[in-house]
Amino acid sequence: MYPIVTMKTVTTRIPEDDEEALAELQEEMSADRSEVLRRLIRQGLDDWRTERALDQLRDHSITLRKAAELADVSYVEMLTLAAEEGIDVGYTTDDLERDLERI
Repeated sequence: MYPIVTMKTVTTRIPEDDEEALAELQEEMSADRSEVLRRLIRQGLDDWRTERALDQLRDHSITLRKAAELADVSYVEMLTLAAEEGIDVGYTTDDLERDLERI
């Protein structure tokens, strides 16, 4: 059984060149405009959550586990993202690999 998702209507104005890009995406994705916009908004929100979590992690205002929770990714994925961003969390991907080999 699929979960029931409640949708809200949002209306906005966009520049003409963005509308042209949306039309291209509709064609490329074989999706209607609403679906394309939902996907773009979802991706943008996911990216924003991840960046916000990484910024707070960089400032040492949250833990790695909390950053993963805020970004809605796994602990290991957040550890990898932090390493890619050069954020020192006191635990490296090498440490993780070593620990996983011990298991």
